[in-house]
Amino acid sequence: MESERLEMRPFSEEDFTFYKTLVQNERVMRYINGGTALEETEARSWFERQFERYEDDRQTGFLLLEKKETREPVGFAGLILQEVDGVEELEVGYWLTPIHWKVGYGREAANRLMREAFERGHDRLISIIHPENKSSQNVARANGLQWEKETVFNGIPVVIYSCRLSRLFRG
Repeated sequence: MESERLEMRPFSEEDFTFYKTLVQNERVMRYINGGTALEETEARSWFERQFERYEDDRQTGFLLLEKKETREPVGFAGLILQEVDGVEELEVGYWLTPIHWKVGYGREAANRLMREAFERGHDRLISIIHPENKSSQNVARANGLQWEKETVFNGIPVVIYSCRLSRLFRG
């Protein structure tokens, strides 16, 4: 899968080192996992979970984001099935290295994944965002998601942004 500036592909084992640089970065994890960077074993567990997600056509799992021109990894993003308030939801999520913040990669990757979700037959899509993460909320709004509610997800207060893909992508 690709967008204007990014290639998106499933992780391979060789990508674990890059993956760890994100999930063990305190700035990246500030609004994720209760603000706690992952230890080695937890990072490995989160990484391995992607390979299971790749087997389920309802989601993409997290995909490595690379600049098309240089193949430099900038982060990862994906369509992930989550249980929110007892309901299975499809979430679009995006994690970027800090040096690639505020240049539109999150918005671009999320928008391409939203179209992918629509093409796979999904209509409702959400983003689960920490209430203080204004940058991610801006990305969600820029892509047509709207604030829906506050709730608790995995023991952490969050806000849910949602949209109907059929309103954003017509045929």
